[in-house]
Amino acid sequence: MLYNSILFFVFFSIVYTIYWVLPEKKRSDFLLISSGIFYIVASSTILSGIYFFLHFLIIVLFNYFAYFKIRTSEKAKAWMIFAVLLNAINLGFFKYFYFMNRILFDLTKYPFFDEVPRILQISLPLAVSFYSFQMIAAAVDAYRKPEGELIGLKQYLGFVIFFPVLIVGPILRTKDYFVNIGHLNPDKDKIVRASYLMISGLIKKILIADPVAGVIAPVFSNPGQYDNLSLVLAAFGYAIQVYCDFSGLTDMARAVGLYFGFELPENFNAPLFSPSGRELWQRWHMSLSFWLRDYIYFPLGGSKKGEWRTYLNLIITMTVGGVWHGADYTFIAWGFYWGVILAFERFLVGKFGWNDEDSKSKILNFLRIQFVFCLFSFSAILFRANSATKMLQHVVGLVTNTQDYLSASLQSLGFGWIENSISLVTGPSPFILESMKNIEKIGYSYLGFIVFHWIQSRKDLLLQWGKGKDWLVVACGVGTVFAIALLSEDSGACIYCQF
Repeated sequence: MLYNSILFFVFFSIVYTIYWVLPEKKRSDFLLISSGIFYIVASSTILSGIYFFLHFLIIVLFNYFAYFKIRTSEKAKAWMIFAVLLNAINLGFFKYFYFMNRILFDLTKYPFFDEVPRILQISLPLAVSFYSFQMIAAAVDAYRKPEGELIGLKQYLGFVIFFPVLIVGPILRTKDYFVNIGHLNPDKDKIVRASYLMISGLIKKILIADPVAGVIAPVFSNPGQYDNLSLVLAAFGYAIQVYCDFSGLTDMARAVGLYFGFELPENFNAPLFSPSGRELWQRWHMSLSFWLRDYIYFPLGGSKKGEWRTYLNLIITMTVGGVWHGADYTFIAWGFYWGVILAFERFLVGKFGWNDEDSKSKILNFLRIQFVFCLFSFSAILFRANSATKMLQHVVGLVTNTQDYLSASLQSLGFGWIENSISLVTGPSPFILESMKNIEKIGYSYLGFIVFHWIQSRKDLLLQWGKGKDWLVVACGVGTVFAIALLSEDSGACIYCQF
């Protein structure tokens, strides 16, 4: 049940109306019940939704018991470790069981491991990656900073299952959620900002990300059949798609939160206008980046254990971030790739005094931003690849897959007669590699990508300019509805919902 679906619109309309009609003391209870219904309905089937909701409640109860013990027991550290292990095991079983089994098969070639997926069927619970990280953060924060009011069970459950952020984030900390309690009153400013966020999210998701998805999907499915220009464009296209898809859905999630009175943390801040990899990850999926920093990088020692240990910590942290995204060798490669880049940047800063922040020279800054975008787009190949084999085909094909690559290979091997024979039936050049169709959509999407990055970098100025102009948000909303009705294609699946 994505935010751009009719089902969600109906669900939200009902919940929103009842929420503001109820007395203030009853709203949190109603939101809790609504979030439970959302969890069940948003699952793949109602039956699996009920099953996983019961599983979710059990995990939350164990987590709350650990949280309560952390705050009240003398053995706070032991209970914190218990909570971390509980969530890691829960996440690991559902998300990584098959992957670990595949690793064992690849290492041993023992037939039993090849049969396990057919013997044991495991489905992935809705939002398990997001709520596991939220509860780990809650336990560790309670241990690190034990002061403050003790959270009740009902409040804790409301924090974990809060439906606006359940399936796409941002990954909330307890302070992000509970700072809003007591300030949940109707507010015109919040409604206006929420409307702008909803409009931008719908445009990014439906009018930019989804059309690009249809163009690049055939290339990623069969990278060996496409020429290198198509492979390059597919990489750039996916970089655009993943930004517009994820930041668009995050905008909608924050909008829904604002409609209920909750100020939720920003998750994107024009990330691909960054002049370095370090800054990019401070501005992309910020709630995850800061989670990895606070709960992986810092506990490993951060930058306080020496130069080479710092590099290793960066690589480990980003590799963990890659594994969080998915159970495949491709995600390990993606995380390791970014860890090496961040470590190398750190080396340049430490050894040569390289400034990895914005340069005073606009030309140099522009070139650095484009270079980082190219690095990100290359990593998109690793992230999007359907398998490790196709990932390697795509990467190698960037260099080898000229249009006449197959034909030249046959000629060099002395099999040119095969091509000549087939051409008598199919016409000339039967082994020319395919080219991407509808390339112009990549160009249109890139323009939209730039516009929304510019908007994110100037959002305070734009909100100030639009203040008091209620007609403007109405006009933008009406224009968006017409644009979606006229230009939208089949709605694509949410990229981050699978994580």
